[in-house]
Amino acid sequence: MKLERRQLLKGLATGAVTPLLKPFINNLYAEDSGVLPKRFLFVVKSSGLTPAELVPADLVPSMVRPGEREDWPAELVPTKKLIDLPLKDHKIPESLKPLLPFIDDLTIIQGLSGKMCRGGHSAWYGALGCYHTGNEGNPGRASSATVDGALAKALPSIFPHVGLTLGGKVLTGVKDSVVYPGISALDADRPLPYQASPVMAYKSLFGVAATGKDAEADNLLQTILLDHMVDDIKRVRSSIGNADKDKLNHYLSAFDSLRDRRRKLKGLEAKIRGAAPKVTDKFTSEVETDRIEAHFDIAAAALISGISNVVNVRADTLEVTYRGLGISKHVHGLGHSESVDGMTPVEARSRIRTFHLEQIARVAAKLKAVPEGDGTMLDNTLIVYLSDAAEKHHGSCIEWPFILLGGLAPGGGNRYLQYPEYRQSGHHTIANLYNNFMHIAGEPTDKFGRFDTGLPEKIQLGPLPELLS
Repeated sequence: MKLERRQLLKGLATGAVTPLLKPFINNLYAEDSGVLPKRFLFVVKSSGLTPAELVPADLVPSMVRPGEREDWPAELVPTKKLIDLPLKDHKIPESLKPLLPFIDDLTIIQGLSGKMCRGGHSAWYGALGCYHTGNEGNPGRASSATVDGALAKALPSIFPHVGLTLGGKVLTGVKDSVVYPGISALDADRPLPYQASPVMAYKSLFGVAATGKDAEADNLLQTILLDHMVDDIKRVRSSIGNADKDKLNHYLSAFDSLRDRRRKLKGLEAKIRGAAPKVTDKFTSEVETDRIEAHFDIAAAALISGISNVVNVRADTLEVTYRGLGISKHVHGLGHSESVDGMTPVEARSRIRTFHLEQIARVAAKLKAVPEGDGTMLDNTLIVYLSDAAEKHHGSCIEWPFILLGGLAPGGGNRYLQYPEYRQSGHHTIANLYNNFMHIAGEPTDKFGRFDTGLPEKIQLGPLPELLS
């Protein structure tokens, strides 16, 4: 029976099916052969990720201290020894509550440094590449592959790397074109492009379903994508077993979210958006939160369909204003603790972080709904949330927090880790963590990027031992 299924899937994979269905069939065939795909989703925010806001609430009195000024974010108290705690034994921070349903697959990492990178508004390619480049207004050159670029080479697919963003460089606002934000590179001097327009991202990734039909390709968002696939879907459904039909249904549901034409506004959300431009289709809306949601929908569909195994969502830039969240000040101003109507700058930054994690939770829920092997797609995925500016608006790179979610989280989930502070015994860098990612992808590295010359080289080699499965 298994041999017959394998032969059937192989026939479908090599047959004349709609291009969007081929990756799905190929993944079924690989699964039947005992090889499950591995996927990575990076979500990169600007203006720093505040370490103190990631500490379990019940540990705040002992692990967090007030900021230098009353209106500045609180600070993480450095530690001289590794802290490694199960999250389930503690109260998850308020802004992280969207991830509570996935706590078994959730890891919070604090205390890693990235002093081989430049500080300031952005570390540019350095945030994912571990090297110094650029200045306040320019990313400079990529001296080697960033970790998402290296993973794209290790985990090939139709689209090796999918980049989605709102704007270009860190000090620019919303764009509607292909941009090079200067955070991802496939190799030295090979920056990776990002699509700033959800409409164009949708067409470039999924428009293949309408090959040869220019009129339909130009109107994908006004038509039902599945119309282009219906004959192939009927043929595939009639040929595969019930378990695979269930997976096909989840695959199709990923595209249903992309066809969602209207935002469902109600209650407080509708009031918050009262001063914003009229919300029509979230793919073409001028409201930043709508566009971000559209990008996350596209990211989920890209991973579920199998057309890409590595996606990077640049969640915002310093010039983005979250009007959809009722915030009247742009991210840059919030980073400088400028006042905002109805809330403190710290509260506004927390609201933005919560929104980002809500989008991550939506993607995680979609992946968890798709059966794969003995588990789900989420079991074979790692979602990484970080900032390109390390720990604060003008990052010093002395501390670089990460939130990891998914079954591929190195060392397993349900963990809060804080590494010893810079230059203390047991301290490590972000390069060590990226070595973990490369080991997971089956392309192990012991050195990633460049060394921090202020630290012994030996502690910067290899993956984090605490996170080796």
